[in-house]
Amino acid sequence: MVRRSLPVRWLLVLLCLWLVGCSRIPFVSSRYDNFTAYYNTFYNARKAYERGIEAIERQNDPVDRDHYLPLFTTPDRVSNTRDFDAAIRKSADVLRDHPESKWVDDALLLIGKSYFYLKNYVGAEQKFQEVISLGSALEDEARFWLARTLIAGGSYEAAAEHLRLSLAREALSDRWEPMLRLALGELYVQQQAWTEAVAELEEGLSRVRDRELGARAQFLLAQVYETLGAYEQAAEAYRRVDRYRPLYELSYAAQVSAIRVEGEHGDPERALRDLRRMERDDKNFTNRAELAYLRGRIYQAMGLADDAFVTYDELLYDADPNMNITGVRGRVHYALGELYRDAYRDFLMASAHFDTAATALRSGGRSGGAQAGRAAADLPAPAAIRDADEQAEVFRTFAAMARKVSELDSLLYLGSLDQEAFQDRILELRRARAEELAAQQRELERQQAQQRFQNTAVTRPGRAGGNPGPDAAGTGGEAGFLFHNDPARVQEGRITFINRWGNRPLVPNWRREEAVAMAVSEGREAEGENAFDAGPAVLDPAAGLPQIDVSAVPRDSLRRAAMRAERAMARYEMGNILFLSMARPDSAAAWYRLVIEEDQDQPVAQRAYYALAEVQRALGDTLAARRLDQYILTTYPDSELARRLRTGTRSANEPSPADSLARAERAYADAYRRWQQAGLAAALNDVLDVLPWYLPPLRMEEPYPAALNEMLGVAARFPATEIAPRALLAAGSIYMEWARHEALDLFGRLPLALPDSLLERTYLVETPAAANPTPPAGEWTVPTADTTSADTLAS
Repeated sequence: MVRRSLPVRWLLVLLCLWLVGCSRIPFVSSRYDNFTAYYNTFYNARKAYERGIEAIERQNDPVDRDHYLPLFTTPDRVSNTRDFDAAIRKSADVLRDHPESKWVDDALLLIGKSYFYLKNYVGAEQKFQEVISLGSALEDEARFWLARTLIAGGSYEAAAEHLRLSLAREALSDRWEPMLRLALGELYVQQQAWTEAVAELEEGLSRVRDRELGARAQFLLAQVYETLGAYEQAAEAYRRVDRYRPLYELSYAAQVSAIRVEGEHGDPERALRDLRRMERDDKNFTNRAELAYLRGRIYQAMGLADDAFVTYDELLYDADPNMNITGVRGRVHYALGELYRDAYRDFLMASAHFDTAATALRSGGRSGGAQAGRAAADLPAPAAIRDADEQAEVFRTFAAMARKVSELDSLLYLGSLDQEAFQDRILELRRARAEELAAQQRELERQQAQQRFQNTAVTRPGRAGGNPGPDAAGTGGEAGFLFHNDPARVQEGRITFINRWGNRPLVPNWRREEAVAMAVSEGREAEGENAFDAGPAVLDPAAGLPQIDVSAVPRDSLRRAAMRAERAMARYEMGNILFLSMARPDSAAAWYRLVIEEDQDQPVAQRAYYALAEVQRALGDTLAARRLDQYILTTYPDSELARRLRTGTRSANEPSPADSLARAERAYADAYRRWQQAGLAAALNDVLDVLPWYLPPLRMEEPYPAALNEMLGVAARFPATEIAPRALLAAGSIYMEWARHEALDLFGRLPLALPDSLLERTYLVETPAAANPTPPAGEWTVPTADTTSADTLAS
């Protein structure tokens, strides 16, 4: 009987609970509502949100030290949005089905967080504001998330004001105050308010509870110290990161950064000791390449250029094959470029390394793994290499101009030789070329022998006994069609072609020209045999030697004069590059003086005087600069340069006196756009002219006069560049096009609005040529030139 009563009792208990749940007693009803709201809906919403967070949580990725370290997670994109959508949907069910439960503010906050990760910042802001308006215990957390939402949305001023107001509240909890301060510190970093960032980061670090967040904030604080130039505090802050016991990648980044700062700005001996300790640690085995690069940087900061060079050279060319140097290749080339630029003063080698560094750094992108934060991560940190592209462009321009000057010097030297000396010199060059080709042939044969030796042990499919056939690397094999995949066979074919045909210019009909030349030569030989039948045979010393193209050598006076003018302009541009782009006025002065002394009769000489005066001012020798200015006023009184000196507009609006090719190209592009606008207006006017008579007449202004004068101005302002003839040709085309539309007189006076001082450079007006006397000796001085291999290519 007792056993049968047990189910009855349980039924009674359940019935009572059901009646209580359905009753209107407030205390009992609210408990039941909270219970069902949590376990039926909100629990599932929270689990869905946690699954979404796990998918984007920051892992142990390499730290991007080229940018300021972000403190909080802000993913670029979310690969799996279903979890966040489920969290939003289930939290909305809580609000709809249980509006009186205690989980309402939690549901609102969870919806706001999900919106935040889905980048719906407007919706997230609205939900966080609703939580704040409820005044619940989640208000401080909602304020923190609202700040993050404003920062992620780019509303930096609103975020800063919100954070300051939140921190000023009296009832702010100890848990969320450091979080808000760290968020404000990161915001100040984004705004580059470094002093304020230091204050907030230090205050937030003093009470932060999260270990990972504390380590990241400590690293960010060290980066800010380094930005401010407080290197001692920066190195110590980097070392304090390990107190938070972070993951390996952050710990490694902090140690490397501390050594770098200490080595470059503090105690390099201590930095080397710490570096040796890291190199002996097995955990850093995969980062050996970066540690070796860091050693080179410390040597370079200590002034040990040769030791640094050996370190970089071994890292690039003699490193362990198992060592991955991809991550530091660009940095190593940049460091070598600095060594060649500053220590060895070999600008051509510096150009090669800077160019390689720019390419490697650009293709490498961020140095670390995918960073989730973007509030501060978009700013380059002090460790970043920011000017690789700029240095590459500057030194690339210098190298190209240096090669041009060297080539012009060589061609003018050859052109100045008499016929016999010229032939002897060409014969020497052909013999040297033959020796070079022979050396290449010997190297090719050595490589082929080595390759055959290696292939003897290789088993090729389809061949009995495993012996490769003679053409296994050829047709249908690994070498591909015509052996284009086999470097040895490709080089062999190239050398064979050169030995047979020589270095011919890539011009049409060269076979026909060769046949004619051979026929003429055979005729002369036949005549010689008839005239000297009894004489002994004379061997041609050039027989069998490769041909050399000498078509560019100026063998007449007109071509030599034109090439001398081109060389004078190239020398002047070399001075401009050294002075304006590379900030080396002493070296630039040597090139300007070279133009003045050897190319006095060239038009560019007066600009060399003007530029040399600028150099003297940059070097602090104002007396020599004034003498040069007076010489320009006396010798070239009607020139544009003299007008600038008289009106006092030497450099007020222009950074330099140079006719640089880049500025000429930009000016030509602007004038060309004006021309296109004029053509479009003329075409529209032609359409408007055929409108019905009852419509009002419409005409658009055709800016042909402005386009014509602007294009002529380009030719006048940059007369010594290759843009000038293009501008003159374009100006003629503009006038012809204008005449077609307006029925102008082609032989009438041009509607020019330029001053004669500019037009005389385009030869459109006739003016007497200015005399170019040589200045008296001792009237001005030039500082001692920097006689490096890069700066004395013409010598």
